[in-house]
Amino acid sequence: MTSRERLRLSMEHREPDRLPLFHPNVIDTREPYDNRVQDFLKTFSFDQFAGLGGLTGSPDRKQTLPDQTFLDGYGCRFKYMGVGMPYCIHFPLSGAQSVADVEAFDWPDPEAPGMVTEGARERARVVYERGEHLTAVGVGQLFHRYHYLRGFEEWMIDMKLNCGIHDAVADHIHHINVTLLMRVLEEVGDYTDLVTVADDFGTSTAPYMSPADFRILIKPYYKDLIGRIKTRFPHIKFYMHSHGQIMDLVPDLVECGVDILNPILPLDNMDPVRLKTAYGNDLCFHGGIDIEHILPFGTLAEVKDHVKRVIDILAPGGGFWFKAQAISPIIPPENIITTYELAREYGRYTS
Repeated sequence: MTSRERLRLSMEHREPDRLPLFHPNVIDTREPYDNRVQDFLKTFSFDQFAGLGGLTGSPDRKQTLPDQTFLDGYGCRFKYMGVGMPYCIHFPLSGAQSVADVEAFDWPDPEAPGMVTEGARERARVVYERGEHLTAVGVGQLFHRYHYLRGFEEWMIDMKLNCGIHDAVADHIHHINVTLLMRVLEEVGDYTDLVTVADDFGTSTAPYMSPADFRILIKPYYKDLIGRIKTRFPHIKFYMHSHGQIMDLVPDLVECGVDILNPILPLDNMDPVRLKTAYGNDLCFHGGIDIEHILPFGTLAEVKDHVKRVIDILAPGGGFWFKAQAISPIIPPENIITTYELAREYGRYTS
């Protein structure tokens, strides 16, 4: 099967030839990766999306400044701290004291001329008609964009004490995200399989807010966003990346219309048995491998047992995309290589 055929079947809760196997995220560190890992990642046959990037002048894009910090279209500034992704170090709305201050902010205009790249439809058509991979378009974050604009502490305070400010900021973010996405999809929606978003809703022990607050403060925006996509383009699936222990939010995500959920990490106590039993008919799960304990510190035997167990739980009937979510140089090369080579063989649906 092509990667596209394999992913589509699995996404529709049918069994393809084998499990879809996704490239791990390679955490950017100052420490180099072992050559065995680098060679393996270059030569192993991974499944993937064909991201239809570069189709907009999205305000989420960052430009590199002379001092090696990064500035996006909202005025948020980011700095690389030596590992992972750059951290936000300047929150342009941190000083806002009222709704009037929020309204006076210089918000990006998603309807501005030139926001959608000329020739976007033709570019998307060419990628889609190759038929090799699922095509994907990203949409801006709500949760973390608020954090970047106000600062994490102010964000938490706003939700409880500054509801007017919260709603004003969130309304603007949502308007920008939805307007720009739908402009893009009017051009490329016929050639788009997935809309993706990365918006972490929790820590490793709990969501950032109670389920009740989530249903009031966040869920309506995602329900509106996904509803607009699927009303206009019913064939498009919605892919949600959210770290954190969000088991209590999963029913709400399903109700919003989320189709694929990533990364369901064991450290976050995202129970694969409960997820598959309760939501296996609604969600395709992407991830599932213990990258915090088993891969870095387990023996080869423990790695093999873990990989088999995860596949045994999540793979039957389709609806599972295999991925070791992220790797770093602390994970032994043989554990990374064994994880994927075993998944390729053990995860076959047909001989």
